[in-house]
Amino acid sequence: MLKTTQDVATAVRHARKQRGLTQAQLAQRAGVGRDWLVRLEKGNPRLELSKVLDTFAALGLSLSIEAMPTQGPEPDPFAAVFKAL
Repeated sequence: MLKTTQDVATAVRHARKQRGLTQAQLAQRAGVGRDWLVRLEKGNPRLELSKVLDTFAALGLSLSIEAMPTQGPEPDPFAAVFKAL
């Protein structure tokens, strides 16, 4: 499960190495510069999402979204005010 930019960085780096690709090779396949890929693998939080997805595609990775379980309904911030009326 990916929760942070560092998790994304680790996943990309691991997948790249597992496939025996250099950063330059992956960058070329993804259509990005090597310096951009280096920033991705360092967990830079300010990278263009479309390029991150292009990099995932170049690695044969997919991304799915799953709702995280909540711990019940959020409390109504106005409940005490209305109760006092």
